[in-house]
Amino acid sequence: MRFVRTNFDRNEGRHDRRYPVPPLVVAIDGVEYSTLNWSLGGLLLSGFNRPATPGQTITGTFCLVDRPETIDFTGTVIRANVPDRGNLAIHFDDLGERGLTILDRVIARRMFRQ
Repeated sequence: MRFVRTNFDRNEGRHDRRYPVPPLVVAIDGVEYSTLNWSLGGLLLSGFNRPATPGQTITGTFCLVDRPETIDFTGTVIRANVPDRGNLAIHFDDLGERGLTILDRVIARRMFRQ
């Protein structure tokens, strides 16, 4: 699979641009968390207070605050600042075509509104 860089800031080393809004509601093992930011490549959760280590596989669901439709995902823990700040960074391994389409539409709506 070929990836195209979607971040145009030369000082930014990340592959995909991060979006703080709209926040996503993420459920992992029945517990809901809010995102600090997200991209097509992954997300950063706040309030995560469970043990997690980089490289660990995480499965869960997410939805937009204003849409009840949930999207399943599988990801890898990239960074876990637990219990210090309770932040958990996850890279999507499997978002599915539906999940990618929904997030892509959210980005497109934001770009065309501005």
